[in-house]
Amino acid sequence: MKPSGEESGLLSRRGLLVGAACAGVGAAVGGIAAAGAPAEEAGGPAPPVPEGPGETLRMLRDLRRALARKPEERRWGMVIDTRRCIGCHACTVACVAENNLPSGVTYRRVFEDSYGDYPDVRTSFMPTNCMQCEKPPCVEAANRVVPGAMGRTVEGVVTIDYAKMKGREVFEVARKACPYTALYLDEGRNHTDGTPAVQDYETRPVPEYGRTWTRGETKGSTRKCHFCLHRVDAGRLPACVSTCTGLAMQFGDLADPKSLVSERVATGACRRLHPDKGTSPRVHFLDDWPAEDEKEAPPPLSNRPRQDCLRCHEFGR
Repeated sequence: MKPSGEESGLLSRRGLLVGAACAGVGAAVGGIAAAGAPAEEAGGPAPPVPEGPGETLRMLRDLRRALARKPEERRWGMVIDTRRCIGCHACTVACVAENNLPSGVTYRRVFEDSYGDYPDVRTSFMPTNCMQCEKPPCVEAANRVVPGAMGRTVEGVVTIDYAKMKGREVFEVARKACPYTALYLDEGRNHTDGTPAVQDYETRPVPEYGRTWTRGETKGSTRKCHFCLHRVDAGRLPACVSTCTGLAMQFGDLADPKSLVSERVATGACRRLHPDKGTSPRVHFLDDWPAEDEKEAPPPLSNRPRQDCLRCHEFGR
């Protein structure tokens, strides 16, 4: 019997969910296969954005609108709503897959903090990545050791020249200058080291910072998040943003007052990590912050919603 229109829609949605689940499992088990193919390998230019509600579609429309302007007129930024993060680490897996990251390197982490006494135990999650600072101390520090090792695009993304920023010395200098634990050293390890053979997907070249790099070329280099610029330039959202099941990450142009990220920041509810460092990060955080004039925070297990990241980190305007 032919299904009704409603039943057909349900079946289609069920098939979509099953397919998505299988794709997720395949990416996790297969590691870094087709699910992590760069934008140009995943179907060429991004398709038109359909009309409709929802934050993802809106961010895509914001992105296409921004790309229609000159690069120097754009200011890429991100808002992370920690209240929406469920600690699934899908963003981390998607990032590793998209950028074919070697073992020991991850462009984003999800910090986890559990506290309280059983049975009143709470766990909070805090996704982080490079803050794409307007005044990045890592750039100045690295360039003192190796001139031209790091820089910034006109859109505000901190960049690394893998051909120049080689070795532990310059990495350690930059790492110590960064207040956000955003830099990693590529030691050339593979996820399949110790198995009968290194898998082909681990040798896949990846586009970063305007060109394609092989695993051999990035070995020994400092690495970090770059907002998936190869995807953004093709009209697609960063991998972590498009993968997050809770829509905890929002991405867009902070120079566009009509963009979702600009509206979030304009509410005054966002705060930035370690503002005392003077780095002016482009990544903002949303949570149940205590009032500005609140002298003492209530107990962690009170019924009032609390901002949990303040337990370990300093936030401010």
